Amino acid sequence: MRLLLIFACMFFALVADSFAQPEPSENNKPGAVGFAVRIMGDDNSTRMLMDFDTKLTINIQYMDQPRRIVIDLPKTVFRFAGGKTAIEPRGLVDLVRHGAISKETTRIVLTLKGAAKVSSQEISELKSGIGHRLILDIDAISQQDFTKLIEEQNKIRGASGAVAKKGDRVFKNKNTNAGKNNGRFTIIIDPGHGGIDGGAVGVGGTKEKTITFAVAVQLKKKLEKIGPFDVVLTRDEDVFVSLRQRVDFTRTAQADLFISIHADSLSQRRVRGSTIYTLSKKASDRLSASLAASENLSDLVAGLALPEEKEVVTDILVELTARETIRFSRHFSGILAGTLKNGITLIKNPQRYAAFGVLKAPEVPSVLLELGYLSNKEDEKLMNSKLWQAKVARLVSEAVLKFFKPRLPLPLQP
Repeated sequence: MRLLLIFACMFFALVADSFAQPEPSENNKPGAVGFAVRIMGDDNSTRMLMDFDTKLTINIQYMDQPRRIVIDLPKTVFRFAGGKTAIEPRGLVDLVRHGAISKETTRIVLTLKGAAKVSSQEISELKSGIGHRLILDIDAISQQDFTKLIEEQNKIRGASGAVAKKGDRVFKNKNTNAGKNNGRFTIIIDPGHGGIDGGAVGVGGTKEKTITFAVAVQLKKKLEKIGPFDVVLTRDEDVFVSLRQRVDFTRTAQADLFISIHADSLSQRRVRGSTIYTLSKKASDRLSASLAASENLSDLVAGLALPEEKEVVTDILVELTARETIRFSRHFSGILAGTLKNGITLIKNPQRYAAFGVLKAPEVPSVLLELGYLSNKEDEKLMNSKLWQAKVARLVSEAVLKFFKPRLPLPLQP
């Protein structure tokens, strides 16, 4: 089998060198370009080839439940022939995801069909002299050996799989602390997903992370115009931010309100309209429970280990704070639902609740706004409309103003 793989790789090398040369790098777009990729092999031995416009170094680690090989490389964009971005899995590889994991790092996650490891890796210059090729050989191993591999790895680097540098996601805003004493309020807008975690994909190919970011940017601008609000996004570009980082980000900012924006996909394609979710251990219905479970697994997409579930409430004071926060969250949910219904379609019973991990900052009123469902053609079309996005941003900003109005020093108009 190994001999067949070598011959296949030689053929691929000739084709890739001849027809898939990278576009020239632009000075204002630093980072590597991946311009050709192929995975070949069977359930015993698999080879992955990737061509880049420059020589780079990689870092490999293994994750379990599910079994994954995680490959980190410097900031890279992928420009495959024909405009394709997906990488077709083969052999031992069941699924491939790739994208930004931080501003400096791109990650490739190979979800495996069974236990396996990288038996050899090589980076060599292409025969054309333009670019370098990464060759990874992946071989099947026993589950026992895979478990030992991870145990040895975790002794050295820990089990999280995180790559962000210390302090990389620490909240920085010179106006925030001062705002607590001068009638200003801090609002965190959380564009769902990002980077390697694209979120849901619409029936027409729309990516959730693109829609959520577009609406978040417009909402930030609207809020900054109508009130004494310091508005910060959990991500200001297409990068991955873990659920824990989003919650910690919100708490560090001493936020007064947190709004997470999403646009999920459902198996029931007829379902459409916006929904507002608040936090609860017990879901209001099956749909809410299913969505929360899906959203809470987003870290797995990025090749991270899920943290052990720990009870956030540790004493009676924190418990009382959390209860009061949920009360305020549901109050804002009611205001938001009442405002949105005047301009956009809402799902039946739009105020729902479930155990969404991103809403678990105990001191901060938080809601998760589902703009609509990308599984529905009408919703997808609307969410791609700039006019619709602007309308939603305006309506949400009006709801925020109503929520804070009793605490504002002067009457303000939207």
